[in-house]
Amino acid sequence: MKKQKNKILGLIISLIFIGLILWNLDLEQLINTFKIFNYKVLLLFVPIYIFSIGIRGIRWKYILCNDPKLSIKEAFYTFTTGNTLNSYLPARAGDFWRAYHVGNRIKESKMKLLGSIILERLIDGMSVLLILFFAIMTYFRHPWVLKIAFLGTAIFFGAMFFFILIFKTNKTSFIFEKLLELKFLKPFESTIKKISAHTEMFMSGFAVLNRPKYFALAFLMSIFAWFLECYVTYILILGFGEHFGISIAFFVISFIALSMVIPSSSVFVGPYQFAYILALNIYHIPKSQALGIAFIHQLTIMLLITLISIIYFLKDNTSILEIQTEIEKGEEGKLNT
Repeated sequence: MKKQKNKILGLIISLIFIGLILWNLDLEQLINTFKIFNYKVLLLFVPIYIFSIGIRGIRWKYILCNDPKLSIKEAFYTFTTGNTLNSYLPARAGDFWRAYHVGNRIKESKMKLLGSIILERLIDGMSVLLILFFAIMTYFRHPWVLKIAFLGTAIFFGAMFFFILIFKTNKTSFIFEKLLELKFLKPFESTIKKISAHTEMFMSGFAVLNRPKYFALAFLMSIFAWFLECYVTYILILGFGEHFGISIAFFVISFIALSMVIPSSSVFVGPYQFAYILALNIYHIPKSQALGIAFIHQLTIMLLITLISIIYFLKDNTSILEIQTEIEKGEEGKLNT
């Protein structure tokens, strides 16, 4: 029932954004955008983008304090596949799959891995916001962009502070012990103890906060990966004959990344394209042309990560039924050790 509600909510939000995108859309200009694109730029786009995914795999390894059980190759493939599943399925199903699948592969706590993935998302958010603030300071300081930046800062940096506070104070077990002292909660003692154990294991995914060297490396890898993504976006926009500075890519990537927080239907249809249009509107690029650029950008990325995921599943001899089972077990909370 909850899954159905999430799907319906995502569909409604996507339809609202699609309506805004289609309003006064110049179809002739949209078609012409595809005609003028220099598809040769993809020869540079593809290898650099794949390299940026590899950097993200290395980052996850650093977040896990350079765990020797997780190879860079496994981190690369499972990170990419998790993102692919996130794109096609609702409720971040790919994150649950990654925690469950990798947990089985390297014999590690799945709750710990899920915690590390949440930390990874927070680092992503902070990296994107730093890029956005840099673009604002160097090019465009309009109030509505500043509001987006400050709202994103409140969400991601606030969440990071919250988790650091919980991790550093290490009061989770103390809180659950106090809850068990309440008489009216006695009938739920076994459930509370189970939640307490899972919470402790989840927070162990934040252990890198006690390892400054690995946390710094993870953060630097994140900045580097996002810069590479900005660079390939800049290359792609050049392919459409738009010769602006690289700040245009900073705005595009920042807006796209923040739009993915919004619930939507498969492949982020609606919010993704609207974010692209908003970003390019700063440079007075018409909606129809921006939509064409967004379509090529998203289609290229989706084809790449889907292909990598298919290769991984074929190499691993994983069936669709096994993938579905792992996702369901992850979403059902079967992420204990």
